Formats: sequence, structure tokens, C-alpha cells
Amino acid sequence: MSSQAVALIALLASSQGVFTTVADRASSREAEGGEMAIDLFGNVSVTDGEVTVTSDSGTVWQGSGNACFYGDVTVTADTLTGTSRYLEYVRAAGMVTMIGDVELTDGETVLNAGEVVYFRESGKATAREDVELTGPGIGFVRGQYALYDRERGSLFITVEPLLIRVVDGDSLTVTADRLEFFPEDNSAEAQGDARVSMPAREFFSTSEYLRYFGDEDRFEFFGSPVLQSPEGELSGDWMEILLDPSGDPEEVKVEGDAEGHFTDDGVDPPAETWFSSESAYFAFSGGDPDSVHLSGAALLRMQSGGEAAEREEINTVRGNTLTISLSEGEVVEVTVSGSVTGTYSYLGGNP
Repeated sequence: MSSQAVALIALLASSQGVFTTVADRASSREAEGGEMAIDLFGNVSVTDGEVTVTSDSGTVWQGSGNACFYGDVTVTADTLTGTSRYLEYVRAAGMVTMIGDVELTDGETVLNAGEVVYFRESGKATAREDVELTGPGIGFVRGQYALYDRERGSLFITVEPLLIRVVDGDSLTVTADRLEFFPEDNSAEAQGDARVSMPAREFFSTSEYLRYFGDEDRFEFFGSPVLQSPEGELSGDWMEILLDPSGDPEEVKVEGDAEGHFTDDGVDPPAETWFSSESAYFAFSGGDPDSVHLSGAALLRMQSGGEAAEREEINTVRGNTLTISLSEGEVVEVTVSGSVTGTYSYLGGNP
């Protein structure tokens, strides 16, 4: 639920002015406790000049100021519109409940749910049952339970949470045990079995926790992150991925027990490369690796492919820092510095 959508409910819940009521028919009765209730029927409209509620029928309690509305309920305030099958307002508690096919709309931002409850004093709202939020910059957010916190400006989603954004025709999907989305900052945090996938680019990642910054197309991964792509696999203690405007990787940083395995499918059988270091930095061009910089106990092991694969050629090099330059996915130069050692072996040969 966006902050704008929640403002619609907040305005209704905080209204203290004089209400104007219109209906085709109205009748008064003494309700439980001796309070006078007014029942409204047909083309019901209740407004305080800022917020208007329309419905098929409704009841307003004069003493408490409580009200409920039934059938094709619509609430409007400024640019905000809400619809549901039932709306209940408890004035003393500052609580508004909308039930049944709830939809809150502010411009192009839309929230759908089975039930929405807003608590005026705490500035919080809950949404249940097939909660969906869509809008520009948001993409598509879904879950079975959501909590909006006005002070944090966030939407916390649990029970099958899902975030989907489309980048140049490729869907970017985030799932986790819990997902907290910040609409105004266009960012999200995923906690517990956090997973990111871009199927068209065969890009997948797993971690315990991640942060997504939509305006920067940047991800941060914590807790044993693993990144998988057609070129190979990366892992470490912390990872950051920056995407270019087309959605391809532009930079990848890994810190703490960085490890990786890459396959060069340009030859048959493929060549393979393994590395380990304390930290690693990868630069990409057009989605393909352009350079790799390893630092801290860097180790690189390369196994030749193609015709050389028959000889089982293996190159191993170690150093404090190691830089790899690539062209079209193939290694063209390796530069090593600091305590450099290396070995070369092949079938029938000696290291």
C-alpha cells in the first residue's frame, strides 16, 4: 500500500467536521444502548467536504459517530479513490475497515486486497487476502498479508511475498520469507531465503538477506550469497550487483571468502576457470565479463578446453593481487603481483 493510498483512509478516519448525508430513503431507530441510529437506503452519499463515501446503503450512529456502508462502497478524497463491498468506521478507535474486493487507487498506483484495516493513532494499516500493489516504479508486489507503517513509509509483506519488475521485456523477480517495500524510495529489503531471478538472462541468486535499490538498479546480498549465470557461479560473504540500463550486469563486487567457477563455452569441450580470494571485482561490457580483479590470497586455476583439453593442461597461479583481462569471454591476459607462485601441468608432463 503506498503512502498516498493510505492517506485516503487517514483522511476519512481523522475527519472531525460536519457531515452532509444524502440518500433516497432514511429512517431512524434506537440502537442498542439507547443510541440513535440512522439507516440510509439507495444512492447513499456522506461527505464532510474533503472525503466522500457513497454506497447502496449505510448506517450512521449519531452519538458515537460510527458508521458502516454496504454494497458498491466508494471513498474519494483528492486524487485518491477506494472501493469495497463493505466499509466500517469506528470513530473512538480511529479505525476504518474495508472488506470485499478492496481497491485503493492513486493515479497509476493501485492496491488490491480482500480486507484493509487502518489504525489512525498508530499510522499503520493491514491488508489481507491476495494483496497486490502495482504502479510505475513499483512493478508488481504480491503477498497474503501486508502491514503499512506510515512512520517508516514502508509496506511489509509476508506469506508468499513476491516482487516483480519488468526491465526491457525481462522480468526481475524477488521472493523471500518476508519482503519490505519502500514505495517512495523505490527500494526493497528481502529477509529469509531471499531469491532473485531474471529468467531471460538466466541470472539467479540466493542469500539470507538482500537490499534492492530500484532507482540505481543495484542489489546488496548478505548471508552466504550465491550468484549463478550461464558463465558460472560466484559466492562469498557479501555481494553487490549493479545492473546497466538494459538489465545486464555492469559491476559485481564480492567480499569475504570470494570464490568462483566459470566455463568458456566458446571451445569444445569447454575451458574452465576457478578462483578464490578475500575480495573480487568484476566489470562487464554488454553483459559479458570484461575484467576481473582479485585481492587478498588470490588463487586462479585454469583448465584448457578445445584441443588442449586432451592434454589436460592446467595452469595455477597465486599472488596477493591478480587481474584478468577478457575479450568476448576469453582470458587474454593475467597479471599477478605480490608473492607470486605458479604451476603448469599437462597429461604426461611434469609440473
